[in-house]
Amino acid sequence: MNKNFRAGIVSVTFRQYDFIDIIKYIKLTDMSCIEWGSDIHLPYGEQKKAAAVAQEMAKNNLAAASYGSYYRLGQPCEPGLVSMIIETAKKISAPMIRVWGGTTGSGSLDRQGRKKIIDDALIIAESAKKENIKISLEYHADTITDTAESALDFIKEVRQSGGENVYLYWQQNQYKTFGENKAELELICPYISNIHVFAWEKNERLPLIEHRGRWESYINILKDAGENHDFLLEFVKGDTVGQMVEDAKVLIDLHEKN
Repeated sequence: MNKNFRAGIVSVTFRQYDFIDIIKYIKLTDMSCIEWGSDIHLPYGEQKKAAAVAQEMAKNNLAAASYGSYYRLGQPCEPGLVSMIIETAKKISAPMIRVWGGTTGSGSLDRQGRKKIIDDALIIAESAKKENIKISLEYHADTITDTAESALDFIKEVRQSGGENVYLYWQQNQYKTFGENKAELELICPYISNIHVFAWEKNERLPLIEHRGRWESYINILKDAGENHDFLLEFVKGDTVGQMVEDAKVLIDLHEKN
């Protein structure tokens, strides 16, 4: 397996299960890391629970890929929230905190709206940098990173302004063709941290093996970038553990052959 790649899962794939169950299920596979979500499995500031998660992961030789915070850049938030997010990430030794690029699609953002998001990203990145933690933006619709072009403009401006520890997530868009997704990945590849892995065609979820060829191409593009990446399974067909195990076999096999 390429030493720069790890295979894992996003905890929100199984919102219906407790964190201990998720750890038990991932041990049915050869995957090694988990992105813990703040919405269900590890809410902000719950330090006792974070300690329990960290302890269980250590016992099972698993690592935290990142902390999925659902924090929305450029939006009002309660005092101390960013500190709580960072402290929770530290407790589970997460090297990355995932945030969202606001609440508005890039095509509807004016200059002031973009500036608020960029300024907020820089503030959070500076706080996270003190703890040796990176910040990464979800690659998602209705945010500043909803297109490769907007994501590229954003990350370049942030990096030029001192946000060297800010990165981008990536996931294929199920409403675009393979060629379009591949072109977007090639464009933003140098700035990518982690990847959410799934096989969807519009609203239909498929076994990962049906998109094996696509993911082999994506992995080859990322391999040439020479960076470390966590490939994290998300939202498997039928929300079943059995499908997750099968998808994990495909993902591991792809890494072993690349």
